[in-house]
Amino acid sequence: MKEKKYEIDTFEKLLNVVNKENFDRFTIDLLQWIHYYIQVIDGTKNKYPEVCKDKTNWEIAKGKFIWIDDGKNEMKSVKVTNTKTGEVKNFDIKHED
Repeated sequence: MKEKKYEIDTFEKLLNVVNKENFDRFTIDLLQWIHYYIQVIDGTKNKYPEVCKDKTNWEIAKGKFIWIDDGKNEMKSVKVTNTKTGEVKNFDIKHED
């Protein structure tokens, strides 16, 4: 299988990428990404409670799901953008054995 890379930041893009052939791989990877995104948001809210007060998750950190259709279900990092400064950070994912 030739590897394809997609940057998904809208519901429209999500629906244009997913199909019956890649549905299982895509949904597993998407759920993993959501899980790690929530961990980043929760960590940010805990570390900076006053800054995050009354803000939505999207206001705290915009996220894009970068999906590589390579037949694997393995995430290596989560990229988060600071909505105020535009700063982009990559958070490496530690996999438990």
